[in-house]
Amino acid sequence: MTNFLVDSDKKLKNLSSKLKNVTEIGLDTEFIRESTYRPILALIQISLPNAEIYLIDPLSINSKELISQIMNNINLTKIIHSSKQDLEALYNYMGSYPRNIFDTQIANNFISEKSNVGYSSLVKNLFNIEIKEGSWRTNWLERPLSEKKKEYAADDVKYLIAAKKILTERLSNLKRLSWFNEEQDSELKKSNIILDPKDAWEKISYPLYFDIVEIDILKNIACWREKLAIKYDVPKKWILSDPLLIKLITTNEKKSHEIINNIRQKILADEVSQIKSILLTENKSKNKNLNPDKDVESKCSQVLLSIAEKYHIDSTIIANKRDIEIFSTLNKNTRFMKGWRYQIFGKLVQ
Repeated sequence: MTNFLVDSDKKLKNLSSKLKNVTEIGLDTEFIRESTYRPILALIQISLPNAEIYLIDPLSINSKELISQIMNNINLTKIIHSSKQDLEALYNYMGSYPRNIFDTQIANNFISEKSNVGYSSLVKNLFNIEIKEGSWRTNWLERPLSEKKKEYAADDVKYLIAAKKILTERLSNLKRLSWFNEEQDSELKKSNIILDPKDAWEKISYPLYFDIVEIDILKNIACWREKLAIKYDVPKKWILSDPLLIKLITTNEKKSHEIINNIRQKILADEVSQIKSILLTENKSKNKNLNPDKDVESKCSQVLLSIAEKYHIDSTIIANKRDIEIFSTLNKNTRFMKGWRYQIFGKLVQ
């Protein structure tokens, strides 16, 4: 394995030329996300089929367009493990969304009884190789990069190309490639990674007893929070955590004001007025009693376990507790009523 540090536009241009002759690369990023809304890109790692590994230093690169050309090349497959935050970091850096991704974590979910395993576990399972842990604790914005950091970074892409080959073969043999493609298309679509503030509420696990009025309040508060997090470039939990956001909707006026007054991020008076205005909506209701169909819940749970056992995959990949609660309590279609999930599970419980 040969590692090359790409810390100039000239070196990046040479790498870009070399990539014209390959169809797939291993890809990873290092970033910092402790006090900002989006991750700050600190390093890009690329592995080639010939085992060469390149560490691109975005802090030393002026030609972002060269990186964009690599990431947006539809003919070049970028193999990433657990790619969502990497895609967000790249988008934040480039201003465009990477194309043609193969996510090894998503692929592995369809051939393993344990879901969402980390990269080191994947490498151990596929190749019986132990790789060093702990790089996520590193401040990747520090320069110069130590040899130890370079070694960590290189390991993160060293086995990705070989992993894709094995995973693709196993998915094909199990006739689950279509499942993987469907799941990846849904999970990694741009709107699922780069949130529009008006859609931010969809990421919040809100009580199922919320009615139209409460959901409307939820939408407005979530949008307000997202816009402020973007404006001040801080984690959204510095404005309001999800539990506090829900509490705002369900508690009394006095407690709501206490929550607002204790927001960690300093915000303007008119922004405080905005959230208070949203909360003035009449007819907020609290803790309604729902009547879930226990027979439906029981049937779903029993069938789910048997299907997971049949296919040797984690049951939560097929349906989680909230999916079943939505289906049995609200009699609404949920994610297991479409696509591959419907074919193996949903049609059995409808």
